[in-house]
Amino acid sequence: MNETNNLSEELTGYFPRTRDQLLNILHYVQHKYGYISKVSMQEIGNHIKMPVSEIYGTVTSYSEFKIKNPADKQLKICTGISCINQGNQTLIDTIKSNHSINTNLFENGPINKVAIEEIDCGFICGVGPMIQINQTMHGRIKINGLKNLLPELFENER
Repeated sequence: MNETNNLSEELTGYFPRTRDQLLNILHYVQHKYGYISKVSMQEIGNHIKMPVSEIYGTVTSYSEFKIKNPADKQLKICTGISCINQGNQTLIDTIKSNHSINTNLFENGPINKVAIEEIDCGFICGVGPMIQINQTMHGRIKINGLKNLLPELFENER
């Protein structure tokens, strides 16, 4: 059986065929596959009788939902005002200079299988600058700490 049939059967087994189940289903698919593919959106639409365009609109409205297969590791850098004041720009600038990135770091795509994203606030302002690697938060991060936590990000360091 292919992935589509499995998902269709799982949705039928776990979720009523009502539109109000959309967020529950999206969270389920995100947790199971790590992202929500176009095929998954079509299956969800078939299950709850909702146009894929509405599902896509919902998925892209929530930052925790991903529409691309995630990189092996995710690095999230807090860009809240407290972390800015405590030096997160040094982390960002160092990563950009090591990889000759002249544009917005957060729009660049994965570097050495590490996806880099910004988060508006990590809500641990007292220990900024803050980063999150996959699901673990780290505070008071300096560049050497980041190099120890994610050496693959600095493999080709110039």
